[in-house]
Amino acid sequence: MISKATKTKAHTTAELFSLAASTTRVLILTSLMKHKELSVQDIAEELGMTHSAVSHQLGLLTDGRIVSATKSGRHVCYRIAGGKEAKALVKFLSSLM
Repeated sequence: MISKATKTKAHTTAELFSLAASTTRVLILTSLMKHKELSVQDIAEELGMTHSAVSHQLGLLTDGRIVSATKSGRHVCYRIAGGKEAKALVKFLSSLM
């Protein structure tokens, strides 16, 4: 029988891959991998997308602990988070892109 810990890891892994299952999120992550840190506006301009669309996707990536944000006044910058899931996803994307 599969242990509870194994089931938990499988669930976490599936969630991680669901975050990578969006072209938009992959492009956002690729931009952050390239530039290290960007604002929503910078990402939107680079990808030719609206601020709102990028902001929504960044929210999902933040909730999934794949990206983190630093706020200074009204300016928010995003970067790849430092956790093992984020590092694993970046390594995976790097091998394909």
